[in-house]
Amino acid sequence: MPRKKKRCNPRYDLDAISWCFNNGYKAYPVPILPQQKTFRIVLEYKGQKKESKEIYGKKEWSDKIWELYELIYDQKCPERNQKENI
Repeated sequence: MPRKKKRCNPRYDLDAISWCFNNGYKAYPVPILPQQKTFRIVLEYKGQKKESKEIYGKKEWSDKIWELYELIYDQKCPERNQKENI
């Protein structure tokens, strides 16, 4: 019997992450203390890296990365800003 395919969580905005990837934004976790499973998030854009001050647990970092992509998309995407002004 074939397995069901997992679907991405619908609360995530796939247009936002696609736009960010296509425009050179990358966000990823960097382990701080692997034994304690704590991470900082790094945002990379055009070769420049910025590391978060906050520390996230193994269950939190993924959601924070999605929030970051959505924030960038809301602020930087000109097509999205034009749609909101109409």
